Amino acid sequence: MDEYNYSYHGSESYCYPDTDVLINKLNIKGDEQLSNAERDITRLKLLKLFKSSAPSKFDFALLCDIHKNIFEDIYKWAGQARRGDFFSKGSSIFCRGFLIQSSADILFDNLAKEKYLCNLNKESFISRMAYYMGEVNALHPFREGNGRTAREFFRQLALHAEYLLDFSDTKKDELLIADINAFNGSYENLITILGNAVRSVKDL
Repeated sequence: MDEYNYSYHGSESYCYPDTDVLINKLNIKGDEQLSNAERDITRLKLLKLFKSSAPSKFDFALLCDIHKNIFEDIYKWAGQARRGDFFSKGSSIFCRGFLIQSSADILFDNLAKEKYLCNLNKESFISRMAYYMGEVNALHPFREGNGRTAREFFRQLALHAEYLLDFSDTKKDELLIADINAFNGSYENLITILGNAVRSVKDL
């Protein structure tokens, strides 16, 4: 849908000249073809991450590392924070490029102070995770792949806190709307979705 189209404002061109197709290692210059190749490659990468052990530290470096793992076979800038000025999607304007690192430092320091949301009951865990999901979305640190990277980050965070996060039964459009609302400080939709997507490991 058009309201979800990205708009990038920066001196560095991430796309092939006169196109909206991201420059990629596969040298694919068609948008649909790139999307298909990206989907197939990232699906395998995410499966590999799913089978790996969850880390014990959840910071911006981990978020970047997850992005690199997922996208390094496609984009040379995988794992690197985007450069440039404004980056927008519909009416949402994300963190400016030069503020990403400092904003991320504050955000993930706060997450560490909350002990990565460990030892919380399900209701409190979901409420706080919804907040941090909204903040990471507002940060939107990468030129492409923010949603997949964030979902994997929070899947690992949930596992560390003894919860399972599974969006497989969540409708994509509903999650997008919930993400937009959380970006704007309204978490009700996202909390409802997480209520169905989160299970306690202890209940298994």
